Amino acid sequence: MSHVEETINQELLEHLRKRNDELEHQNRDLLGMLENSYDGLLIADNESRILYINPSIERIMGLKYPDSIGQTTREQIEKGITDASATLKVIESGQKETVVINTINGKIALSTGVPSYDSNGKIHRVYCNVRDITDLNQLKQKHQQTQVLASKYLAELNQLKKNNNSEIIAHSKEMRKVIDLAYRVANVDSSVLLLGESGVGKDLIAKIIHKASPRNEAGLFLKINCGAIPENLLESELFGYETGAFTGASKEGKAGYFEFVNKGTLFLDEIGDLPKNMQVKLLNVIQDQKVTRVGGVKPREIDVRILAATNKNLEEMVTHGLFREDLYYRLNVLPITIPPLRERREDILLIAQHYADHFNKKYNLNVKFSKEAIEILSKYDWPGNVRELTNLVERLIIIAQETVITPEHIPPKYHSACEPLTLEYNYQAKTLNDAMEEFENRYIAQMITHCGSREEAAVQLDISLSSLTRRIRRLRRSKLAFIND
Repeated sequence: MSHVEETINQELLEHLRKRNDELEHQNRDLLGMLENSYDGLLIADNESRILYINPSIERIMGLKYPDSIGQTTREQIEKGITDASATLKVIESGQKETVVINTINGKIALSTGVPSYDSNGKIHRVYCNVRDITDLNQLKQKHQQTQVLASKYLAELNQLKKNNNSEIIAHSKEMRKVIDLAYRVANVDSSVLLLGESGVGKDLIAKIIHKASPRNEAGLFLKINCGAIPENLLESELFGYETGAFTGASKEGKAGYFEFVNKGTLFLDEIGDLPKNMQVKLLNVIQDQKVTRVGGVKPREIDVRILAATNKNLEEMVTHGLFREDLYYRLNVLPITIPPLRERREDILLIAQHYADHFNKKYNLNVKFSKEAIEILSKYDWPGNVRELTNLVERLIIIAQETVITPEHIPPKYHSACEPLTLEYNYQAKTLNDAMEEFENRYIAQMITHCGSREEAAVQLDISLSSLTRRIRRLRRSKLAFIND
């Protein structure tokens, strides 16, 4: 070997030695990165046989080195070490796959598998990155719980701000029975259906039931008017929605009213106005005590008591196919019928006095009702019940220019039931038809004067306004014309 060849060989050998050192350093760096990665790393062949795992895989999945080397991920699933495999998904699809897996040691992980191909285009290796998302998932759950709590506290604050009187003013025997029944049913969790005309106080009875129940300490009382929420929003408001459930949805999703009121009481007012397509969903929630958000697939456990109320005849609606029969029976476990104000007239004085004191204090006034004014109010039938009486009392307290409200301050329509009409009659000889026509003429004229308007007179006479108008025209054309309105 010549000197030149020897020199070249030495230089080549030195170059190879340096290159080998570089590769060893790179290999150590790569191995160190693999071994010290917080994420789990796994390499498998095209038969899902495990070729390499790093220490984080042991921590996340419970696999042991070297016992797991040579085993397939399918065998790991059969042994219960994990419930899914990104490697198997990659081999099936031939492309990158990501799955959520639950491991034998209680971890939740996000596993992403990426295929590597040989010169023939077939899968040669599958490289998997396994990230522990247990803590992240717990943080997400805590965030959702915080959302529910924040919404619950906001709803409670709004309830307090409404400053509604939660006490029922009742002395009548009929209402005492209703209140006693409300306290008895408060100690059970069965559904209650509150029935009665508009304005009788169904929401106050619902509050009594909640406040007297164990749920008063554990959860919130929330009133929802089923007829006030637009139909296209009702489902998401009641049941909540997941991220991206629809255009305009919050990125974080939103808990519905059933989740807000968990452990508490949900009062569904105007239940008769609930759309038919929502009735079956409500039925399932009541039966299963589980709610699935819009856009979601996972049911959420809830513990909610249902109170419902309506001024409609639900039995008749069931007959006409407007209300589901199964939902009706689910709600009507404990029915409570609240009588109208005209059937408990002894309560009218107490209610009027109570709200007079309330509005005097609210507006810094000192206005009282005279005995005659109270008598007028007590004899009126109050088709709007307590709500109508409360509104009238507030109006009279505000507009009265004196400190005492007298009958002159009360609108004419409320006088209609107060005093019987007395007619003076001249018993002169005349035919029966003439006498009847004269009596009808005088009676209608006095009724209009007494009521203050034709509309109220028609109500008291139990005839239509058009019928009353025709009678007046006929009587005016007769020879007996007493009507001058």
